[in-house]
Amino acid sequence: MAIVTGVLLVLKSRQARPLSAPEPAPSPQAVVSNAPQGTLPTVRRSQFSDGELADFADRFEKRFKPEIARWCKVYAGRLPFAESDVTVDKFHSKVGGFIYTFMIGTTTFSVYDGPQGTHVFYMMTRDASKDLNSIPSGAVQHNISTPVTRPVITGLLKADSGIDYPADQVSIHPTGTFSSMQGGAMVEAGGITGNNVFRVMTATNLDFVLDGNGQLVSYQR
Repeated sequence: MAIVTGVLLVLKSRQARPLSAPEPAPSPQAVVSNAPQGTLPTVRRSQFSDGELADFADRFEKRFKPEIARWCKVYAGRLPFAESDVTVDKFHSKVGGFIYTFMIGTTTFSVYDGPQGTHVFYMMTRDASKDLNSIPSGAVQHNISTPVTRPVITGLLKADSGIDYPADQVSIHPTGTFSSMQGGAMVEAGGITGNNVFRVMTATNLDFVLDGNGQLVSYQR
């Protein structure tokens, strides 16, 4: 069910706060955990017919692999797996008719293939899910630094989406302010309203989390 709730994030609005906000920004997974259950139909690999599996394999080669290669190039050196690790045998389930989910070790990875084209849709490592959903004990001082500069982040956003997001459409939250992940950065791009209080989910939104080492551990587009 965690995979289903993860992909439901795209359907849900959420709050986004600036760095100067008095209250900590919500983590992506905290929102995911509150998503409604069972809204989108899920078909597991074991439920696919031989014909459907053959169609999936063809789709994977012709549509998924080029996009996965492009995405892996954008985030090269920051990923928890190699491009070659995403294979047909790692396919787990199809959600909502357009979202194809793979399990790569303990990392959940999803590709959208539908009316809006083909693109990497979601990624979450197991450790990041735990860290972003917990808070430190308070025994040590929080590390509210971020692993990379804003220009690096905006460069990744542009290389991935092709969009030059205006400055007021990019929020960067140190993960140490709201979770057990110290020294990381939660990035939210697009959909931020003028009053910077509510986040609207649109087709151009792009979110990701870098851990304290600058590694990509969570992604949603």
